[in-house]
Amino acid sequence: MWAAHRLNQALIIVLLRRLRIAIVRVGDVEGGILERIRFSLSEVFLETNAFVVSGIMPLPDDAFDPRRRQYHSSRILSCIRAWYQPAHGDRVLGITEADLYVPSLNFVFGEACRDGSAIISLLRLRPEFYGEPQNGGLFLERASKEAVHEIGHTLGLGHCTDPGCVMFFSNSIMDTDRKNFTFCKACHPRVL
Repeated sequence: MWAAHRLNQALIIVLLRRLRIAIVRVGDVEGGILERIRFSLSEVFLETNAFVVSGIMPLPDDAFDPRRRQYHSSRILSCIRAWYQPAHGDRVLGITEADLYVPSLNFVFGEACRDGSAIISLLRLRPEFYGEPQNGGLFLERASKEAVHEIGHTLGLGHCTDPGCVMFFSNSIMDTDRKNFTFCKACHPRVL
């Protein structure tokens, strides 16, 4: 049994070694934040090559809803993989300061597609959005959790029922704060 477990762990590391995550700036986003998220992704997805793409993808005009004053995340996702031409199997994570939504929800922290593209918004992850003082550590922790969550979706994971798992659905910032930075025991083996 122990040998099978070790073989499974070795297989996960070998397969993840091939995983490349391109981080794309969507609109005006501070470069240091992208670098911190890149580092966090490399810590969670061992042997992964996460890198920041040079250049800035503009926010698509047709994704903006003036009534909501938000950007439709699915429309931005359709542009991300066209703007950055990834190699087969690569994942692409867009990071934006824009407020995102999907029609059935008031807002989303992020969204992902099975084609390997994902996006997160930093706006609602900032403590000051909720009237609290700036807290760089808390903000980066939240951003990293949401980045790992969305990359998890691109790897085939759905939402988890364990509120401590990074794959738990964040309906509010309290959900993001409660969950961990890593996958639970049930989700971890399914990352691939």
